[in-house]
Amino acid sequence: MRCTVAFLIIAVAAPCRGQSDSAGLHATLAAWAEDAWLRLLDRDAARDGRLSDQGILQRFNPTIDPDYQINLIRARFGLLDDADWARHARGARYWGGSINTRDFAEGAEFKELVPLGRRWSTAVDFTKQDLPELTRSLVRIGFVRRTDAGFFSSIEGTLVPLKPSSDLEAGAGWRRPGRELALYVAVLDAFSDLIYQDLEVLNAAADTALDYERQPVTLRGNLDLRLATRWRVEGRAGVMLPATLRAYVQLFPDSGFRQRERYGFSGLLVEWQGNAGLTLGGFATYVRAVTDRTPLPDGRALDDFRLTERTMQAGGLLLARVAPEWVIESWLARSWRPERKVYRNAAAPAADIDYQDVAWSGQAVLERRPEHGFTGGITYELDVRDVTRGAGEVPAREGSLARHNNEVRLEFGWRAANHWAFQLGLGLDSDPGMWPRGWFGGGHGRFVLYW
Repeated sequence: MRCTVAFLIIAVAAPCRGQSDSAGLHATLAAWAEDAWLRLLDRDAARDGRLSDQGILQRFNPTIDPDYQINLIRARFGLLDDADWARHARGARYWGGSINTRDFAEGAEFKELVPLGRRWSTAVDFTKQDLPELTRSLVRIGFVRRTDAGFFSSIEGTLVPLKPSSDLEAGAGWRRPGRELALYVAVLDAFSDLIYQDLEVLNAAADTALDYERQPVTLRGNLDLRLATRWRVEGRAGVMLPATLRAYVQLFPDSGFRQRERYGFSGLLVEWQGNAGLTLGGFATYVRAVTDRTPLPDGRALDDFRLTERTMQAGGLLLARVAPEWVIESWLARSWRPERKVYRNAAAPAADIDYQDVAWSGQAVLERRPEHGFTGGITYELDVRDVTRGAGEVPAREGSLARHNNEVRLEFGWRAANHWAFQLGLGLDSDPGMWPRGWFGGGHGRFVLYW
């Protein structure tokens, strides 16, 4: 706890991502909102699939150990690197890091914007992630029309191998550097009923069919405003209107379940900029998913439950340039992850779940970060996590996700601003767990290319 109190003097804020070095030091909720959106948009990527009784977020499974969260903190891009990525329209990047003796967690992104004329362009985005809770390989392609005044309209679709899972989204708004007002409307699994109900999939190809009694439709909004000269407010939110799905065995239509679903996320970031080299910020984020399943007449008692998943975070950040080539990036966040699952049928061969873990997580980075040349830094990281109720009720590799993790990270690399960069690093674990690694917390690497 003393480490946590000391950390508060320096920092606060995991889901926020910083902005470019030369444009001042800022943060954004864009990366957090993108992750929250993809959890819903690409549900086939989840470890247990679209129809899992583990819900939409699927945060817990037997492969995840108590070191997982701090390993992600160490391996992923930092505040200012994520800021650079958000600022560029074209680029590719990769991060990867050890999460146990055998496995890496990794993520890769590619984005390209190709002009088709004076006002029209094509946008292509590719997102790949290999994590214990999901395996994602998602392509999105869209067309955007912009005016000289900053107004835009867009249409985008996902390209996926399972045709019923294709999605369509349309958007409109106004955007200038550092300012944005946008609204998007999407139809998820847009062609599912056409394929399963109208064209009919042969039983040999899919023994289970889907029937949307209420199609999933989503609304998303982004707001980025500057208030006076020092204050900035950013908000990002999305909601899926209530959706209802019937999943059944084609040869036995009364065998299966009906599932009602809800999903929403919202985040607010407030920044104060003292000068071009100092930014303080505070944020709050919230994600909620509800899966309410009832069996069909010949369904299983196990398919009669209501599952609510929630993730909340609150905190703040500090970004500071302490010398022309040296910066401090620091954040600290308090997070809560409750999960509640209630079976309505006493014959169900499973127990109810009422679980919650809470954590202080964060980083304090001192880094040499020139426009061009050698980079290096030292980082203190923590993930102090406790299970406050329902110990043992969710799956975990070591039986519990509770652990007080503290780590020192050493890192070096090379950077050419707006062109490319790479970093390699090593974590030194001050409180190793049950595995015989001793002080070795794991290695990691990152690279990014812009064009």
